[in-house]
Amino acid sequence: MKHPHIFALVPFTLLLTGCPVSSDPAGRQTASTETNLSRDVEPSQRRAEPIDDLVQRTLLENLSDRALSSDTHGAWQILHGVLAYGDQFTIETPTGTQPAIQYLLDGGSVSGFEPRPGQPLGDPLRPGLDMEMQPTTKIGQGHRDQWLAILSQSGLAPETEIRSASGTFTINDWVNQTEYDIPRNLELEFSWTLIALTAYRETSHTWQATDGRRYSIEALLESELQQDISASVCGGTHRLIGVSMALAQRRREKAPISGVWLDAQQLLNEAVELAKQNQNEDGSFSVAYLHRPGITRDLGERLGTTGHVLEFLALAASDQTLQEPWVERSVRHLCQILDDCQGIDLE
Repeated sequence: MKHPHIFALVPFTLLLTGCPVSSDPAGRQTASTETNLSRDVEPSQRRAEPIDDLVQRTLLENLSDRALSSDTHGAWQILHGVLAYGDQFTIETPTGTQPAIQYLLDGGSVSGFEPRPGQPLGDPLRPGLDMEMQPTTKIGQGHRDQWLAILSQSGLAPETEIRSASGTFTINDWVNQTEYDIPRNLELEFSWTLIALTAYRETSHTWQATDGRRYSIEALLESELQQDISASVCGGTHRLIGVSMALAQRRREKAPISGVWLDAQQLLNEAVELAKQNQNEDGSFSVAYLHRPGITRDLGERLGTTGHVLEFLALAASDQTLQEPWVERSVRHLCQILDDCQGIDLE
């Protein structure tokens, strides 16, 4: 994944809801001397700080000073922390501080993360892994295949085991169930599905689903390109992120970029340009995301819209674009908001 520091910064902004400042930062296993020293940096110094140093510093400060708990926070918040920090992200549990990923895989209790048996699938037959949808709760899975998409970005092998009260499953069981359930995605929202499947399957992969029809990753990508981006959740940035990650995998395979893949690249190019055109002078991105200009004084809303657009850019834009001043302004603005919101429960 290119530009990991910028990419890690953005999903972290989404877990701030209900995240208290840790009462014992020194007790965090991932705290460091560099993190503590960063407290002496003045605002003027931050503005002159090299961009990569600023991003890493912001990530380290928030990792050491904010804590989540399995007792009081749901899977929605905890897994956004995992998306930002991977296996570095720890949570407080009834048995002490633990890496969040391992806690979940070992069957640790977290509201909104309840693996359950799916259909008998594969060869030899074994139950798939299903995960309940809990849209709008900000506790459980709000979008189809969201949890698998997040965990797939942590480098988990297909044979990785997931334990629960319902039994022991593997990541591959989960992927098989995801493929089988494609016709049940009545929302035609395949953003997270594309992320998950292209982490474990080649982009030429096809399979048979519950309705007896054959599906392909290319067909899911084509469906995403046909959707109205401006009417999609979070300004369509999640759809664009899914498209970006699928296209990146296609390039890693050195497969042809033609047909629907070329259409996907064109869509991403246009979206990057729209983000630039609608950016606010202070570096934040429009509260209307990519679709028209718009600014707000609300830090929480600015954090969310700028964060989502920057996450898309970190994945879709070229290295040259990501070094341009307009992108750097957005990164510095986001870091400043995180600094201003230190210790604040935004909701």
